[in-house]
Amino acid sequence: MIKPLARLLLCALVLGASPTTRACGYDMAWDNPFQLSWPGSLDIAMATSAAISTDRLSPIPAIMGKEGFSRSYQWLNQLRASLKTTGIPGNVSILLVDSGLWSRLRGKQTLLLQSHTQGPVEGDRVVLLSEAAIDALLAGRLSASDAVALGVMRIDEDAGGVLLQRLDQALAREIARR
Repeated sequence: MIKPLARLLLCALVLGASPTTRACGYDMAWDNPFQLSWPGSLDIAMATSAAISTDRLSPIPAIMGKEGFSRSYQWLNQLRASLKTTGIPGNVSILLVDSGLWSRLRGKQTLLLQSHTQGPVEGDRVVLLSEAAIDALLAGRLSASDAVALGVMRIDEDAGGVLLQRLDQALAREIARR
């Protein structure tokens, strides 16, 4: 009787704590948003609030749970597809500061999107932005350079600003294609 119970507990411990998943605001299990924040994420949140107050950004309705995650995943996948056209290699970690959702673009030939990652891997370029910022970027209402200047997006570990330039190119190409 004890052996099956011990096996069950061992399986639960091994399988239950997956290293590729992390609670975020969409999981409704994120008790303290500042606990999981990355340096600069609070600055992005405050700049986003100020940009919405001054009508530089449109407010985004808060959506929680699966629907919120789905919307963010669509934005991130659209961003991945846009960046893929520039030929930029992966190793880009993205934090949506509203929800604490970390995602990662990886790969060389094909960019793959991983969501609910643990955060950046050593050597990653790190992009911090809000839902309102990614929505405005993908809709063509804001360039990546303007988002950085406005303070609603930040890119760390971007030597020479290459990722920022490629992001501006990719988004401009996407808007022109529409």
